Amino acid sequence: MSLDDDWHYLPTRTRAGALQRGLGRGAVRARQDPAAPELVYACIRRDHRWLPLDDRGVYLARLVRDLELPIGPIIARLYTADDDCGEFTHVLRVAEALGRAGSEDMVETLRRYVRIGPYWREALGTIAAAWPANWWDDLLPVAADRLASAGRPLHLPPGAPWGDWAGRDERIHAAVAHGPEPLSGLGELLSAADDFGCRAEPAVDSLPAARRVVADPASGQYWSALCVLAERGDESDGPALLAGLDWLDRREDDMCGYDRLADGLARVGGDAARQALPRIRSLWFSPHSYERAAYLRARLELEPDACAGALTEGLWDCEADVRLIAVRRVPLDEKLERRVAYLRDDPIETPQVRAAAAERLTLEAML
Repeated sequence: MSLDDDWHYLPTRTRAGALQRGLGRGAVRARQDPAAPELVYACIRRDHRWLPLDDRGVYLARLVRDLELPIGPIIARLYTADDDCGEFTHVLRVAEALGRAGSEDMVETLRRYVRIGPYWREALGTIAAAWPANWWDDLLPVAADRLASAGRPLHLPPGAPWGDWAGRDERIHAAVAHGPEPLSGLGELLSAADDFGCRAEPAVDSLPAARRVVADPASGQYWSALCVLAERGDESDGPALLAGLDWLDRREDDMCGYDRLADGLARVGGDAARQALPRIRSLWFSPHSYERAAYLRARLELEPDACAGALTEGLWDCEADVRLIAVRRVPLDEKLERRVAYLRDDPIETPQVRAAAAERLTLEAML
């Protein structure tokens, strides 16, 4: 998320607020809104993700393509975005998805960026991981020359394209041999984000120990203990997990960790889990969309007959894991069957969602 003390998310009920959070309703409403082009561009210019773990690339690229918006403003933003807070990565994901969807202009734009852009290594790694090799493999001499002109030893990861190119160019081979660069700043933060601080706490390695620790929320092991209860506890641990939601709420400017407790409550069930349902429903609207799939899984476990609306909206969601659940579980009518077919056939969609959509439609045809 861009850093600005004076900025706040707009209300979810507004079109802009829904788009900022990557909600399905935002994508649906944008198709009937004359103001949609500027709202979509605003979400590309500014990174509204809570953390870079959140996905907006496919969501926004799909809107640009389907609304037939000019890509000029996106190209311009590629060259002005700063990556200190992940803004370049955000725009790059939109641009990469547009290229994968068939925008020849965007393919050429990103190839040119590798030649002259400041964050060229990230751009090259992104397109190499997502695009066919014949779209980028001829950039090897460009990359090797840029590495040689850096004036300092460089470290490259073994993945695409560097691992393949290392056997074809001595300069790249030497940089790959150094290993990846040590993480610092934002990269270091992201490497620990999924653990939500557990590494900083002494480990709680048994269920009995976890149950003792959660009696004291001030304990330095409290979060680790909650994680153990969420993964290995039973119905009797539901009240402690429910109290854990309150503890998370008291952490200022922190939206992480709710997914683990939601998964745990859904697993243990019981009265405490049912009491948590209003909270889990409201978490659907969090801008930290990476965790949204967990909330949908929890609702499907705890109130399966009340999830049709969320599953429908999920077909348009920004997160691939949400779309995957929705494709598999949404009750289909004629309109939603068309949407599932759209996801099946869309080159901008992830392979997992496309495969699940094809399987669902095949099964429906057999009924």
